[in-house]
Amino acid sequence: MQKARNSFLNLVIFKIVLVNLLFTSCGSKKSTLSNINFAYLYQPAEVLIQPNFYVQLVNEDSSLVHYQLKKDDFLYVRNSETQQFESHILLKYVVVPNYELPHIVMDSGSVRIRQVKSENSGFLAGKIPLKLNTRPEFSEFLVVLTIRDEHRNLEYPYFLISDRKSINSSHYYLPIDSFGNIYLKKTAFLGDKICVHYGLDSSRKVFVKIYDGSYSVALPPFSTDHELIYADEFKFIGTTDSISKCYRFKKPGFYLFQSDTSSMEGYYIMVRDDDYPLINKRHQLVEPLRYLTTQKEFSELQAAQPDSIKFMADQFWLSRAGSIERAKNLVKAYYGRVQRANELFTSFKEGWKTDRGMIYIVFGPPNVVYRYADREVWIYGDDSSALQYRFTFMLTKLPFSGFYYVLERNENYRFIWGQAVDAWRNGRVYSIKDIKREQDERDQQLRYQRYPYFWF
Repeated sequence: MQKARNSFLNLVIFKIVLVNLLFTSCGSKKSTLSNINFAYLYQPAEVLIQPNFYVQLVNEDSSLVHYQLKKDDFLYVRNSETQQFESHILLKYVVVPNYELPHIVMDSGSVRIRQVKSENSGFLAGKIPLKLNTRPEFSEFLVVLTIRDEHRNLEYPYFLISDRKSINSSHYYLPIDSFGNIYLKKTAFLGDKICVHYGLDSSRKVFVKIYDGSYSVALPPFSTDHELIYADEFKFIGTTDSISKCYRFKKPGFYLFQSDTSSMEGYYIMVRDDDYPLINKRHQLVEPLRYLTTQKEFSELQAAQPDSIKFMADQFWLSRAGSIERAKNLVKAYYGRVQRANELFTSFKEGWKTDRGMIYIVFGPPNVVYRYADREVWIYGDDSSALQYRFTFMLTKLPFSGFYYVLERNENYRFIWGQAVDAWRNGRVYSIKDIKREQDERDQQLRYQRYPYFWF
């Protein structure tokens, strides 16, 4: 109950600050979104409304935000027995340069939606036109969208980053599914067909490339090595249909759609042959264990025959847990975090393979998250403790368009990483409670060293 009250209070405070900063004219130039705790975004139970968005760049001074809202996410009410059940939804939006400059408002407004309840669940779809500032320093921009369920009196903010520095940016492309709807997801599946139009010139041919290799698992936070993104290893496999601009996916991989092949940029999407982001296949059990295993252990797991993969993975957990019941709890917690990382952090590779995914899986959701124009900072426990659990992820441009977050690695992370991995290997689900206990113990040790007891 205490956790729920704290989470609700954080969200209320967030909304008050957000309204003062963005939706009124009283925000000063010193106001910033970077002192707000965004940790609730990474708590699966905190956000009841789960929309999909896509920012489409129309030209240098205008854009469209396409949205899909799940009908079942909203409460339907009728005022009398003769009236129909309706949901009342309010979308508010504001466009600013970044998290640190919310006082420079390029555009703002609101949209009201009334939806009559029907037997057909599904999505409410629409688009919001945006005006942009054409000054070069504002080529990157942040759209802050709040969605309010007026019957529940609940409101959640969402944040969309876009970049129009290059005319080959992914957001100049418009992906449409086989039903004529805007395709807003980051992944597609074998057999799916999408039609990709280049927005600045819909008549231009769109070329299709694929990278069918596998991007690497995130390196440990203390590693001195750097991840390599093989942007030059895409293979040309065809073009979209000359009229419909459609393409049907015939093999899994990372696809890149381009109107200009002399550039590395374009619209990209991951294509899967499983139930991603779900973890429900045998072969999916081994790879995420890389964060907890030695190289020898992991090699043995990888060498297992397909029929014995689940047995080997089960043995790994049973040998650590000591009982079947504890092993089940470990498996549920660990792979639950893997799946949640997929939902939160999917980019050019699976969410669990990203730097944020790695930290999320091993340490759990952070209790403090700050966002800046160029980075995101995660804090676990007490940031004033001598034993700090603070991770900084730098916002980095992808060679094929878009952004992803890269952890600033440091040798000092070796100790806290070892603490977390040892907890999992000793049959314990590692979480913020363990971190706070370790911080308290460390701070107490330092106090005793500073002020020793004297017996007289």
